Amino acid sequence: MQSLNAFMRRIAALLTRRSRDPKDVPDEESQAHVFKTRYHAFRQLLAANNKTLELMTDMEEALQGNRPFGMSFIRSRCTAISTNVYRIIHNLCELNPEDYQGLKIVFKEIQHKVSGHLMSAGPVAGDRLILKFSEITKESADQVGSKMANLGELKNRLHLRVPDGFVVTTRGYHLFMNHQGLQDRVNCLIQATPIDAVGGNDEQDDGASRACLADGNPTNLFEVSAQIQGLIARASVPEELESAILDAYDHLCEKVGTPSRVSLRSSALGEDMADTSFAGQYRSELNVERENIIQAYKDIVASKYSLRALTYRYNRGIRDEDVPMCVGCMVMVPARAGGVMYTRNPLDIRDKNVYINSVWGLGKSVVDGSVATDQLVVDKIPPHPVLHKDIRAQNQKLSCDEGEGVRREDLDDVTCSLQSVSDDEASELARLADLIESHYGQPQDVEWSIDTEDRIFLLQSRPLKQHASSPAVSEAARISPGVEPLCTGGSTASVGVSSGKVFIVHKDVDILLFPENAVLVSSRSLPRWASVLGKARGVITEHGSVAGHLANVAREFGVPALFGVKDATSILQNGQEITLDADGRTIYPGRVEALLKDRVPHASLMQGSPVYNTLKNVSRHILPLHLLDPDSLDFKPSSCRTYHDITRFAHEKSVQEMFDFGKANPFSPRSSKQLKAKVPLQWWIINLDDGFKHEVRGKYVDLDNIASIPMLAIWKGCVAIPWEGPPSLDRKGFMNVMMQSATNPQLNPAVASDFTNRNYFMISKHFCNLQSRFGYHFTSIEGLVGERVRENYLRFQFKGGAADHARKVRRAAFIGEILERYDFRTRVREDALFARMDDYEQSFLETRLMILGYLLLHTRQLDMIMSNETVVAQYREKILQDIETVLEMYREKAPSGTEGKARDASERRS
Repeated sequence: MQSLNAFMRRIAALLTRRSRDPKDVPDEESQAHVFKTRYHAFRQLLAANNKTLELMTDMEEALQGNRPFGMSFIRSRCTAISTNVYRIIHNLCELNPEDYQGLKIVFKEIQHKVSGHLMSAGPVAGDRLILKFSEITKESADQVGSKMANLGELKNRLHLRVPDGFVVTTRGYHLFMNHQGLQDRVNCLIQATPIDAVGGNDEQDDGASRACLADGNPTNLFEVSAQIQGLIARASVPEELESAILDAYDHLCEKVGTPSRVSLRSSALGEDMADTSFAGQYRSELNVERENIIQAYKDIVASKYSLRALTYRYNRGIRDEDVPMCVGCMVMVPARAGGVMYTRNPLDIRDKNVYINSVWGLGKSVVDGSVATDQLVVDKIPPHPVLHKDIRAQNQKLSCDEGEGVRREDLDDVTCSLQSVSDDEASELARLADLIESHYGQPQDVEWSIDTEDRIFLLQSRPLKQHASSPAVSEAARISPGVEPLCTGGSTASVGVSSGKVFIVHKDVDILLFPENAVLVSSRSLPRWASVLGKARGVITEHGSVAGHLANVAREFGVPALFGVKDATSILQNGQEITLDADGRTIYPGRVEALLKDRVPHASLMQGSPVYNTLKNVSRHILPLHLLDPDSLDFKPSSCRTYHDITRFAHEKSVQEMFDFGKANPFSPRSSKQLKAKVPLQWWIINLDDGFKHEVRGKYVDLDNIASIPMLAIWKGCVAIPWEGPPSLDRKGFMNVMMQSATNPQLNPAVASDFTNRNYFMISKHFCNLQSRFGYHFTSIEGLVGERVRENYLRFQFKGGAADHARKVRRAAFIGEILERYDFRTRVREDALFARMDDYEQSFLETRLMILGYLLLHTRQLDMIMSNETVVAQYREKILQDIETVLEMYREKAPSGTEGKARDASERRS
């Protein structure tokens, strides 16, 4: 063979005279710097991409509605995603400053849409700081809150007895909170101390999820709550608002004819609604004198940020900015008795009687649970007889203090055992209950008070949430012990249980045949598989990240998905009916009805809430993935509609940019180190980052000093089986090679070129780009191999040869066929082969790099024999046997537990 090469060099020297253009010589001093700069931009892009996908996964899990979250969660995720997507674009433009500028325009458009959903509530309703009770109806709720609007409704529409008073409106609240930057300081404290969800799984949780800090320290939240309340309590009230409150109080006193003490009650927007009562979450101040009204107002506003109010809003998905705190101020009723009545039984929707709970003195003792209460059940139908009584001894009552505030008084021995309300009063309360319920058209929870003149005053009315009587809990479904699982393990990528027939997908063309209601099974979790999720019952893959693109889309479609199922493509058979339990990470044969039958889902407090809806709205511009096929004409910056689209596009293009740059730019020995190796070829290495174990000062580097995982894997494949030399040539093949060499100097190793006998590696610990030329063919291999599966990829390109075009084309197809057997996705164009692999585990990719290393050496000059099918078949069999030997060598040396991940395609298909 050496004589053949020498002969061809002499022929080429006679037919072609080429001198090297000095312009082709690279700047040795800057070349290594250029490569390293590009590599670091690439790594920063991948890091930002990885973080973005993790954050998107957080948002997708929150959209399941199984756990509470607040606006701090949404804002922090949106900010972090936006920041990381910007970094992705910036680093992609570092790799190619010209082609991707359009991404910046798309990014700004998406950012503007997301910001629009995160803005605070709209314009404040109304233009008045104070509204009198005589001016209020239920239509005034956006100005005075539901609690005070309901009282105005009772007073002005039903003409029932309600203490007179006024309300400090939402306009007054915003004037106070925006005074001297108070709201900004509050926001800073809240955003610096985000709440996050904790709790058991859904089966164990009773729906009352707990809340704590994201760092797991609820003490910090308590401290922040105290800080905020202190800020508000000490803040100055704008002179305009203070004057309006005091003037309203003075007018109230003139109206009732005497200086009066008042009660101040919270009336936040959203309070006293059907699903958000806020019962007991905010503060009330009773029996307040004029000089303390302003402070009482601030204390009630501050109670919006009490620990219980903060966690209540959090668990109910209510945005802080949606809850301006209005405050009602009404004449204090000197109560003889007070309490709460339900216009129906709250625990049984079939019970239509009125339930009255009463105490001596102020009704506050009922709501705070400090005193045993009397309970009377009254017929709602006139004449409203009392049907049942439960009279309990009350030793104390709560009453107005002679100075200010309230005090507890002991009851005498006679009074403590008496009924706190008479039967006649109970009947009258029932009549009012029927009237109020009829007016609102739904059951009501009504607070009332009877003064010393035996007059009934209504203090509050809000919707009553009823529950059906609880049926017996059925035994949880169990699977018959006779049903043995087909597969277990893996990671739940999308929750749920489903059943369908298996359809195994190997190649893109298989997607065209995908049937309705099948379960997609594949070795790979490729984004392009998402195109059939609309008709898929489930997804099972052997490899893939639960935070990857396919997992994201599976969750978006609500399709159960299980990734990382060992041997799934060999255990499961096409057409086989299975049940996929993604939650239990198990696959069963046939239909397992015990798993598939409907169960009553736990009620979600988040779904439909303002916070949930905000997340849902912003997610439309963040999570959906529209760019699935990198070979499509629509795979371009202008087609990106979401942040997810940008990450998908940028990741694909960044890999392409790195691969193409290594092919298009020549290397210089002065910017690299030569590898010491017992191989009759020259290998040169540029260390981009941490590819060497130790610093190398001289011209040479030992193989023992190489730390690059992908390079070492390629090298193992190169040296595993010695090359036996080129195939034997007949006369026709020999003349064909000679003429090609003589007439195409670009393929001739005789032509002066740094590529003639040199092969160049760019490496770091987890990255390798190899540019190689062995005689007549050019090979490029690039891989990123590490613990982060979603970042991992391989790229391979093979082109050229010394034979005629037809034989070179056949060799490219021949190599592609072999690579497809080992899970590569290939594309052949003329005599060029392109192969890729994405989102596999590190150990698995190491085996595939070994295969590429083997093919790098052992496919040399095979184009010469591509016209002889018998010889081609012989070489195919030998190559496949050699690859099996190479993989077996890896399995014998691999650490325990990695053999399964590194299994070869033939084992999976056997």
